[in-house]
Amino acid sequence: MTKKALISEAELTRMAKVAKSQGVTVWIEIDGKRIGVSPDIQQLPPAEMQPEEFTSLEQWLAWRDKERARESARS
Repeated sequence: MTKKALISEAELTRMAKVAKSQGVTVWIEIDGKRIGVSPDIQQLPPAEMQPEEFTSLEQWLAWRDKERARESARS
């Protein structure tokens, strides 16, 4: 009988989506073991994409947050 996986495929998929959309490494610790998922840097959308070019809500939300930060810095 094989051992149960520490983390399910669904959880890994969710972590990968966050890592890719936010451009960060996502870590989870289970029973003292750390598991990380990193984005493929070459596949990340360019930082200067326009809202109409986005293909996901996550891309738009990240862009909106950056725009709000820029506006606050100008004030």
